[in-house]
Amino acid sequence: MNRKVKILYINFLQFKKNFIQYPYRKFNFIELFLIWVSEKLTRSQFLVLSGILVGLSAGSAGVILKVFVHYIQSSISTDVPFEERLLIYGIFPLIGITLTAFIVKYFFNGDEEKEISFILKDISKKQSKVKITKMYSQILQSGITVGFGGSVGLETPIAVTGSAIGSNYAQRYRLGFKERTLLLAAGAAAGISAAFNAPIAGIMFAFEIILTGLVFTDFIPLVIASICGSLLSTIILNEDILFNFQARETFNHFNVIYFLGLGVLTGFYSRYFLVVGQYVHRFFERFKKKMLLKALLGGLMLSVLCVLFPPLFGEGYINIRTIYQGNVKLLIEDSLFSYFGNSEVIIIVFLSLTILLKALATSITLYSGGNGGNFAPSLMAGGLLGFVFGFSLELMGFTEVPTTNLMLVGMAGVMSGAMYAPLTAIFLIAESSSGYDLFIPLMIVSVISYLINRSFSPINPSFKELAERGDIFTTRQDQNILSHISLKDCINPSSVQICTTDSMEEVLHKFRNSDQNSMAVVDVNNQFWGLLNREQLRPFLLNKESAEGTSVSQLAIAPPFIISPNDSVMEVTKMFDEADVWQLPLLNEERNFMGFISRSKILTNYRALLRDYSE
Repeated sequence: MNRKVKILYINFLQFKKNFIQYPYRKFNFIELFLIWVSEKLTRSQFLVLSGILVGLSAGSAGVILKVFVHYIQSSISTDVPFEERLLIYGIFPLIGITLTAFIVKYFFNGDEEKEISFILKDISKKQSKVKITKMYSQILQSGITVGFGGSVGLETPIAVTGSAIGSNYAQRYRLGFKERTLLLAAGAAAGISAAFNAPIAGIMFAFEIILTGLVFTDFIPLVIASICGSLLSTIILNEDILFNFQARETFNHFNVIYFLGLGVLTGFYSRYFLVVGQYVHRFFERFKKKMLLKALLGGLMLSVLCVLFPPLFGEGYINIRTIYQGNVKLLIEDSLFSYFGNSEVIIIVFLSLTILLKALATSITLYSGGNGGNFAPSLMAGGLLGFVFGFSLELMGFTEVPTTNLMLVGMAGVMSGAMYAPLTAIFLIAESSSGYDLFIPLMIVSVISYLINRSFSPINPSFKELAERGDIFTTRQDQNILSHISLKDCINPSSVQICTTDSMEEVLHKFRNSDQNSMAVVDVNNQFWGLLNREQLRPFLLNKESAEGTSVSQLAIAPPFIISPNDSVMEVTKMFDEADVWQLPLLNEERNFMGFISRSKILTNYRALLRDYSE
């Protein structure tokens, strides 16, 4: 046999041997090729290639979603007489939310998980394994919601879709937890990058939101994915679809006082935005089992708001662009407020009410059954807030007010506070407006807004409940690792129990033949009674005292803490620290003894996980 043919045959046999090990049985030609390539490349080289593929895929998903929504909105022409526009605003948001809820209920089995918080939960609790349906469900659902006028944005669904693409790609090629998480974050970064044509903002989003509490030394695939997503959207999409603002004023350091004031305004507005969302969420929770009724109610409420305040219809970027171009009076003319005229006072009142109601409209859209995110709403509200602030200063007689810059920086301020992501907000506006000379005011406003919201809650309220349950990673590394440990894995396999009816001779015999220092005392119904420890029995074990006349129930003592199956390992660790013991009893709801939770077992599992995360 020819030497070259022999080498090819050997390589084929090796590939066939490795291929059989894969759990999937159906591969197309491209996947077969990638499996072969993965065998030839080093881990780092394959991750770079994976970053490119995930970035292009997530970027394509973002482009498809943007084009899908643009097509729907172009079909719903608003270039019609005023009365017909009011009819559009009054009907289509209701249709959009109801149709989205119908699709979720009957095509996706009622799966309403659509926020970034659920991706964070998948990272923490499911080893970064995201459902395969998330690769396309978010595009369909959010496209319908926003296309028909839902007052939310497309960026969060794009990020969720990108995360699902990265996660499922990694699962397909049997990559480990760290690689899977890295590609999940790469997909999210590429999606954000494609949505805004802002690759650095996409990277910052991945680090600030997705990878919180995780440490990575190899982040080149993430950078490459973000670049690919940005390039794809730049090539395919035009400026009418992309979030893009080019014109602005030169930054004057004498105007810093204006930006300090705007930072405070955006900080408190961000808090208001989050609080309104929590109240609306609780309101719609009562309709949790009535999905379509909830959607009809929310859709009706949103339609009323859009009729009264048309800028609440859809993402709202077109309204910001209208004001940015100096045509603010067009917004008044397209609303019922046109009957009051278009004076400066009417403009301020109309826009101020729009800003306040934007938080309500967004929350109604999200929690009544629509699909979307807070990126666009926070940017729109911030832009309007910045304009109203600058416009009001001009009316009060202040000169050389940088209103255009206040609009841009206001977007970053509200987004920073509402999403707890100051770096993402800074770079997003800087890249989208080519406003790198605005870094100083962007940093001032974003940081002030972020710190104000941090003073109310150290964790984003949207994630707070999950963080308290240990369902998502936080900046506390110890808590992140402990949240991965199960109580069942910390039960001492050598746990011994004694019955209250046992004689002292039997008890002493058990202690003499065991290396355990504590034993659980239970009654005949297995109800927990208390503890017996070696120290208590030392006089009897050393025959210094007679056990005659002494009963088990008399000697049993109460433990310092009792652990329940619902307690987290973090809570149990605090119990051990406070009690300074090495074992505590685990009881079920009926107070039946299930075993001793061992402090040393917790430490062993902790060290093992710490080693896995550090590799």
